[in-house]
Amino acid sequence: GPESPQSSIYIEWEMSSDNVAVTGYQLQRKTLSGTVYTTIYTGPNNYYIDSGNPNTTYNYKARAFDAAGNYSNYTSITSWKTDPIKCFVEGTLISLSNGTQKPIEKLQIDELLLSDKINTLNDTNDVKELYKWSSSHLLENRVTAPITHIEQKTAYETIIINNGLLEATPLHSQLIQRDGIWKFIPIGEVIVGDNLYGIDKKIIPITSVAINREKRNIYPMSLSPSHTYFANGILTHNIKPHDPV
Repeated sequence: GPESPQSSIYIEWEMSSDNVAVTGYQLQRKTLSGTVYTTIYTGPNNYYIDSGNPNTTYNYKARAFDAAGNYSNYTSITSWKTDPIKCFVEGTLISLSNGTQKPIEKLQIDELLLSDKINTLNDTNDVKELYKWSSSHLLENRVTAPITHIEQKTAYETIIINNGLLEATPLHSQLIQRDGIWKFIPIGEVIVGDNLYGIDKKIIPITSVAINREKRNIYPMSLSPSHTYFANGILTHNIKPHDPV
């Protein structure tokens, strides 16, 4: 669902055990496709918290230096890939707690969305835990959750369900019913024959799934404390991944 992707990483490297007093460290980074490393940190710490663009692989290497300006060899190269952004496209209508709908691009922080508590679901911020949940019955009651974060981003791949009933990036977590069981899966893994759950409690069969590779404006969004909401009248989920520690 619209959400903030994991876009920061904690990097730590070995303290140097040279016989000369080390005064600091230099950390360098490049993108996987890039050719030139740039220095992103110089200082006394042997760790750094970096952030990057979504869906991008970065390579890192570090080295120590002493007061005389002598450098050690670089550490081995480590790499990290940021998460893709997961969210709905411009024009998606989000249900507010007052019963009206508003296009996702018009929403603002602190606006109150209609949300949903699912009885057996521990509404977790952890996608691995969310994907373990399943239930043969969907018992739910409506609650309210304010938006805590929203921004505009760009996507170059989206999944279109039922000719536009839903359109979101492939890793957006979607509630579906398959073989009589309700569960959350990435929207990129839904298939024709799965069912969706409507705001009027009706079951909506998925009749078509298509991939779009044209540029789309998307709107990552976080809500709290509940993570469910209704997009174009369909119950869906928003996860804000934790930054790694």
